[in-house]
Amino acid sequence: MSQLIQVQIPAKTDQYVLFQRLLAANIEVFRIYSSEQHLFFSIQRKDLKSFRKVRKTMKIPVQLVDESTNGIISFYSFSVIGVALFIIIPVVLAQFIWTINIDSHSPESNVLIYEQLKEIKIQEKMLSSSLPPEQEIRQKILLKHKEFSWVHFNQSGSTFTVSPMLAPIQTERKIKEPPPSHLIAKRSGIITDFDLVKGVRAVEKNVAVKKGDIIVHGFVTQGDKRIITSAEGKVYASYWIELSFELPKKVIIVRPAEREFLIQKKSNAKQPYWKEIALPAPLQSYFKAGYVQKNIEASYELNEQSIDQLIRPLLFQKLVNEMPSGTQILEDKVLQVSIQNDKVNGKILLLINENIAIPQVIP
Repeated sequence: MSQLIQVQIPAKTDQYVLFQRLLAANIEVFRIYSSEQHLFFSIQRKDLKSFRKVRKTMKIPVQLVDESTNGIISFYSFSVIGVALFIIIPVVLAQFIWTINIDSHSPESNVLIYEQLKEIKIQEKMLSSSLPPEQEIRQKILLKHKEFSWVHFNQSGSTFTVSPMLAPIQTERKIKEPPPSHLIAKRSGIITDFDLVKGVRAVEKNVAVKKGDIIVHGFVTQGDKRIITSAEGKVYASYWIELSFELPKKVIIVRPAEREFLIQKKSNAKQPYWKEIALPAPLQSYFKAGYVQKNIEASYELNEQSIDQLIRPLLFQKLVNEMPSGTQILEDKVLQVSIQNDKVNGKILLLINENIAIPQVIP
């Protein structure tokens, strides 16, 4: 005998109509018995497809049991699997770049940029996560195509769009030259280096200067004559500054962790996305997907040993951000640290090296 499948249906089902239709569909029935709530019978596995049609016509809730393995075969399981595949497959496909669009001013530029993207290994059917950083792609395109001033990138789902912008037409204009000037010190310090375009040094290296002193002359002396040339360039000097700080004894530092892929229902979407991924149109009304940035919070209780680990790096970063580019911190000394009333107070002495030269118009 063929393998049998046990069928369980509610006892209130119209059994006469059911067995009439099973007989009409040439479905053999075995081992019929009933309980107070259910009717049980078995059919052959080969008749399962025909039985499904009868069951759908009569709209009967059914539970099937494979008698060889005692495994339950539920019609609802197929629906669950189908819905899962309907969601998972589009999400997986959205991780790839399937289309690359070049939106430039001419077809020739489209072809050239497309070929350049291939050279840097950007092409269809690649993982979105394998895309190089936008700044790296932009720099390589702009170095080769001088006619562009900027390149904009947009990734929508599985489509990657490159939109180069033409550089504006430059018109010649007369540049008014500034009046001739000396270079003077904007603050006191010890001269360490010169980086001059023109001008004559008024002081030498390792010499102390005060604020307002002339450090580069804007003229050249030839005998009794002075020829005005102006002074231009940078003069570096070192000086000490004293920096005071006050921090709470307990601090919380937040640092970024790994990014995770997350799918959320739109109604319950609470976690903001670092980078959102466009789902297929049928799913966009119900779900959102993308990468979220997880952060790790660490709590620290400051003490005198925390100076090297936390306080000094934070102060140095703040100081460098506020000063002109090229500024360096050459040395530092801790003068004082005290902990009182849940506060950490202290003073740090810093040796700074920066360009102290500023122009002063020659009378």
